[in-house]
Amino acid sequence: MEKIRAIIVDDEKPARRRLRELLEKQSEIAIVAECSNGADAVRKIRALQPDLLLLDIQMPGLDGFGVVDAIGAAQMPATIFVTAYDRYALKAFEVSALDYLLKPFSDERFERSLARVLSFVRGRQREELSHRILSLLDQIQPKQPQNTSAPLDCLMIKDGGRVLFLRVEEIDWIEAAGVYVQVHTAGKTWLHRISLGELEAKLDARRFLRIHRSTIVNLQRIRELHPHSHGDFLVALHDGTELKLSRSYRQKVEASLGQSL
Repeated sequence: MEKIRAIIVDDEKPARRRLRELLEKQSEIAIVAECSNGADAVRKIRALQPDLLLLDIQMPGLDGFGVVDAIGAAQMPATIFVTAYDRYALKAFEVSALDYLLKPFSDERFERSLARVLSFVRGRQREELSHRILSLLDQIQPKQPQNTSAPLDCLMIKDGGRVLFLRVEEIDWIEAAGVYVQVHTAGKTWLHRISLGELEAKLDARRFLRIHRSTIVNLQRIRELHPHSHGDFLVALHDGTELKLSRSYRQKVEASLGQSL
C-alpha cells in the first residue's frame, strides 16, 4: 500500500524532533520533508504535494496562516495545526472539526489527532477539508480593522532601482504571494510588499472586491460570471483572465452586487 507522505513544519528544532519521532511510529506514514519556517514550507508543499501536514501556527516571518494563504485552502493537504492559542481560539478549531495540537501535548493526544485527520486522507475528502480550513481561518484570524481613512489611490512599487507610482484604477486584479502581493495590470505583473489583507483594507470597497482567499479583483474589469463547479463561479475579465470566485466569498460578492448569482 502506498504510504501517506507527510511534512513537518515548526521553527523549533526540539518540536520538529518530537513530531518526527511520533510519526515514525506510524508504519503507513513517510516523512518527506521538515521545514523550520513558513517560506520553506510553501516551497516544499508545492514541490512535494504531501498528503499530510503538521503545521506550527506561531512562527517568525510567514506564520502558519500565511502558509495557508500562500498555498490556498483548496490546495492544502490534510493538516494538523500545532498551536499555543487560548481557549477561545481553540473553540474555533473544534467547531470547524479540524484538529490541532496544543503545546505541550501527550502522545495519546497526538495519536487521536492523527487518526482524526488521516480519515480525510484515506477518504480523499479534499473538498470538505478545504471548506473546514476556510471556516477555521475566518473564525480564528484577527479581523481586519475598518478603514476609516480615504481609500488608497496609488501604490508605490519598488522595481529594481526605481519606484513605480501605480494608480489603483489601473489595476486589473491582485493575488496573494506569501507576505507579498502580485499586482496585475495591462498584461504586466508587479510584486508589492504588503499582505493581501492589509491591501484590501486600504482599497475602495466600491471598486475592489475579494472573491477568493487569495484574490482581489477590480469590479470594472469584470466581463462576466459563469458557474464552474460545486457552487463556485469563474470570473472572466475583459483581458481574458479567468479567476475563481470561491463559494465561501459568494455571499459577500452577492451583497456587493446587490443580487443573487
